[in-house]
Amino acid sequence: EEKSNTLEELAKKLNRMSNPYVLNTVTMSELYDSVYTNQPHIIEKILYPGLYLFAGGSKIGKSFMMIQLAYHVSTGTPLWGYTCRQGTVLYLALEDNHRRLQARSYRMFGTESTDKLIFSVAAGKLNKDLDEQLNNFMYEHPDTKLVIIDTLQKIREENGDNYSYANDYQIMGKLKSFA
Repeated sequence: EEKSNTLEELAKKLNRMSNPYVLNTVTMSELYDSVYTNQPHIIEKILYPGLYLFAGGSKIGKSFMMIQLAYHVSTGTPLWGYTCRQGTVLYLALEDNHRRLQARSYRMFGTESTDKLIFSVAAGKLNKDLDEQLNNFMYEHPDTKLVIIDTLQKIREENGDNYSYANDYQIMGKLKSFA
């Protein structure tokens, strides 16, 4: 009897989940009964899986900061005393070229290098080629821990509605879903 009730409840829940006109709900008791594992950090106490925006004025060192994070995650070396989970990092340096990246990296890290930090100076637009490019990269590099897009403007779709709140919200939702 008890088992059939559980199966019946499960069937009802699955039916609700597949019906687009019914809200997919959970009771507080069900929520409390669920076990959710913590997301492992990328950089201890600083960076966890998800979507982040790093914004600031021009020429204040945002790209330097991002390449610093990328290097430490890709090598697994501590950053400011915090542990980093090592993994592949994709850095889309969309306002740079290889010569400039080489000079900046050499200035920051000397001759130390890693095959786990991968750069690209060109990428498609969001909702076009970029979606497939990122999925392919993740397939080829399943140990990827971090993707940095420098800068957001370079991956926006080219249309007249680029600067609306609704478009920004859609872009962030798409990137968050990918993350």
